[in-house]
Amino acid sequence: MQKNRAYKFENLKKIISLFLICCLTITTSTAFGQNNNSSSNLEQLNRLRESLKKVSISDLGSSISVSEGIKAYTFGGELQNKEALQSTISYALMDPESEIYVDNNNAISLIIIPKKEKEVVVNKIHAEGLKRISEEDFFNRRIRFEDENYTFYGSDNDKLMPEDALMKFKSGMYKVHAYVDANDQFKLAYLLKMTQEQMNQDMEEAMKMRNDFEAKLKGKPFPDFTLTDLSDTTHTSESIKGKVVVINLWFTACAPCIHEMPELNTIVEEYKENDDVLFLAFALDPKGSRLDKFLKKHNFDYNIIPDSQEYVTKKLNPPGYPTHIVLDKNSNVVFLFSGYTPQAGEAIKSYVNSELKK
Repeated sequence: MQKNRAYKFENLKKIISLFLICCLTITTSTAFGQNNNSSSNLEQLNRLRESLKKVSISDLGSSISVSEGIKAYTFGGELQNKEALQSTISYALMDPESEIYVDNNNAISLIIIPKKEKEVVVNKIHAEGLKRISEEDFFNRRIRFEDENYTFYGSDNDKLMPEDALMKFKSGMYKVHAYVDANDQFKLAYLLKMTQEQMNQDMEEAMKMRNDFEAKLKGKPFPDFTLTDLSDTTHTSESIKGKVVVINLWFTACAPCIHEMPELNTIVEEYKENDDVLFLAFALDPKGSRLDKFLKKHNFDYNIIPDSQEYVTKKLNPPGYPTHIVLDKNSNVVFLFSGYTPQAGEAIKSYVNSELKK
């Protein structure tokens, strides 16, 4: 299953690493208080809030560290003991509704954990008369959360603001129950928070998908293709032979794809005088006004190949977006990585330089 995969792989590697760090840190930490008096806890919590800086996981990027004295509270002011926190910290840090605070060294020192939501909405009152579609179908429609024709709801049947709905979706922690009308037009979706057990299962599935993807392609010839870019240049498996080829798989509604474009543009700039390096961006979006409008707003210096969805999904089937692939001069895959990471650019350059020296 490929649900929400444009975003789950953005945080997957980070969360797994973070989980291991947190387990070690919390096990050795002795800074947890034993007093669980709600009044004194709230006072202590307020003092901690004032002394620390509130951040998001994305603010920290790849430089995540955890303070030995890390503390966790619920929004009601209940202090969590170290055993409870050790079992839930990776889940809590992924939750977009958690509050995260760091000290002067940018180490996570305080987490405020939100209340648990209902796992299942018994009565989805807003979906009456509509037909539910799969999460994969929802993903393939590339729905824009800010579109005023669409609405999103939480487990309590309350309407979500577009930015809140997008934040929940991007976290990878929410199941999407999406609905269409009789004309197969998307109308609304419920975003329901997964349990920690469901999240663990999803991460296991995600890791298996990534491993299968690498096993299928790495060290092997890139699947044959004949595709035309926006400048009407046709690229084929034969035409790229003799070049080191850098490939990006993306689509216009993919937030991490957009986020990394400036870094990718700097790589293109570095090799602009080298005819032995070719940059291709396989866009799932069709050629037309939507893609044109996007590229006027977001500069992307790769050679953009539109209408690539059929080739990408059938021949490559990546586990997430963006996906980066580097081919050697014989069109064999020497590097591939799915999901966003700040180190992707450096890894791409390393493999390009290595292949150019051969």
